[in-house]
Formats: sequence, C-alpha cells, structure tokens
Amino acid sequence: MSRLRVGGTEIAFEKMGRAGPVIVFESGLGEDMRGWEEVARPLSAFARLVLYDRPGIGQSGPRLGTRVLLANTVVEQLAALLQAIDAPPPYILVGHSLGGFYMQAFARNRPKEVAAVVLIDSASPFEPPGAFGSTILPRSGSIAAAEEAGFAPSAVAMLAGPPFPPAPLIVLTATAHDVTPEHEALWQDVQAQTAALSPKGRLAIVQGSGHCIQN
Repeated sequence: MSRLRVGGTEIAFEKMGRAGPVIVFESGLGEDMRGWEEVARPLSAFARLVLYDRPGIGQSGPRLGTRVLLANTVVEQLAALLQAIDAPPPYILVGHSLGGFYMQAFARNRPKEVAAVVLIDSASPFEPPGAFGSTILPRSGSIAAAEEAGFAPSAVAMLAGPPFPPAPLIVLTATAHDVTPEHEALWQDVQAQTAALSPKGRLAIVQGSGHCIQN
C-alpha cells in the first residue's frame, strides 16, 4: 500500500498488475479497499488494478470540507489520484453499493475515459428518496453519514447532468437483502433501470447472494 497527497489530504492506494487494461475499484458506504481483496488478486494476473480509500476511510487521511460529500467531489478526487499515480485511461470502473453510484458519476462526467462499467448491487439515482437509507445503505459513522447526506443532492444533479455514456455496462444485483418483499421488488426495479442507462447495458441477477456479492 502507498499514500499520496491529493487535494490537501493523503490518499491510501494500491496498484496491482503490470499489463492489460486499468480496472479501478470504488468501495461502498464507509468501506475501505480491503473489501476487494478476494477479487483483486486473480484479476491482477491480466490487468492493472487501482484500489484506494476515500479520504476519511481506512488508511487515508481525514476528509476535508463540509459535512456533505457530493459524488462530483469523489470523481474529482479519484481522477486526480489516477493522473498522479500514472494510471492512464480508458478505465474499467467497478463500484459496489454507494461506490457504484460514484462510478456512475465518473462515467457521466468523464465519458471519454471510460471503457466499461461494472456495478455491484449499486446505489442508483433512480432510487426513491429515502427508500433504502436504513436497509441497503446502512449508517456506519461520521464519514459514512457525510456520504449518505450527499446521496440525494448528487442523485438530482446526476439526472440533470450529462447522460451515461454508451459504454458496456454490467449491473450485478443480489436477491437476499433481508428486507421486505416490497423493498426487494423496488430494488430490483431500480437495478433494471440502471442497466438500461446504456444501450450496451446488461442486468445479471445473482440468486441467493447478499449485498456484498464480491465477497
């Protein structure tokens, strides 16, 4: 693991692999890069990987700024990190939960840098306000609270901003969330809408899996 000062704070990151496409991983609400260990090692045999901790999470330095973390801020920080560590586009973006929401923002804001997107039981701008705040996206501390507080305004901005690019898009969705049948049906509908963002989008339902499909 290495650290680099970006935007006034140190960001912890790890680069793996020596050749192939660059795959960038974005973790979920309040989660650090260790959650990708099980999938990262095998992928590093044929791709270059970038894993990192958002400021205030894991081994990164404290987050600077307001109590609300907007998706566009995450995108700007990640883009600056990738440039600083010489990880050139185009990228395969992989995001879990809220991290998938951030990767959608990255794809919309920087479409020319995107080769493909993989969303793992991802949060989506199509979620009804407050529908999953206490179930799919649990609270887990002050940093997570800032991330969660930024979700609604970021979703509004995302839908009003640039469209999702026509890049290959795979949306993996779990089925065992331990929520009511009504919530589960709503979640599956949101996932289908997300997959339809790209003409090259595909929805893949992972039967029996919980929210952390990658584990």
